[in-house]
Amino acid sequence: MKRINNISKLKLVEFLNRIPLFKSLEPKDREMLANIPNIVVLIEQGNVFIKQNQFDSDFYILLNGEAEISVDKQFIATTTAGNFIGEVGFICNEARSATVTAKTDIIALRVTRDLFDLLPLRVKDTVKQKIINGLVTRVSSQNSKILDLEEQVDTLELQINPDRDKVDEPSESAAPDETDSQHVLNIKNV
Repeated sequence: MKRINNISKLKLVEFLNRIPLFKSLEPKDREMLANIPNIVVLIEQGNVFIKQNQFDSDFYILLNGEAEISVDKQFIATTTAGNFIGEVGFICNEARSATVTAKTDIIALRVTRDLFDLLPLRVKDTVKQKIINGLVTRVSSQNSKILDLEEQVDTLELQINPDRDKVDEPSESAAPDETDSQHVLNIKNV
């Protein structure tokens, strides 16, 4: 990961104006963010910049490029410019829940815990609320995907075993077997 120091402040403010995480900030607050040294980084293609199960409280806002998210080496999703990543470790101060690899070269804002703590309270509160809203949206999306997958599994199970949901009804002429009689007897004695 390389720091980018030669990006113009005007260009950076322009990027910040387009990022949903910062849209609700006042212009002076976005300008303040643009003036923070070493906030812009280049993450080269193929670079793993968040590693599952490691402790690291930085989070990233992608300005351009794409990143792949995986859990236990299983591909989960691709994220693109305008999205933030690494927010769970940042907010919860927990080990990383996923691994993130640069699919392309990425230019991103890297927000460290120390840097975030220096921001004015109104900026921190606004950013935290946007992060929480983003997490809620992601959880809702995952819940929808889980429900869709459960429906698909149910459909496949019915195709494999069409009699799965049929209930065997005893015929009137059939006498109960001994276990049924014992069961009834035990219930009466209780």
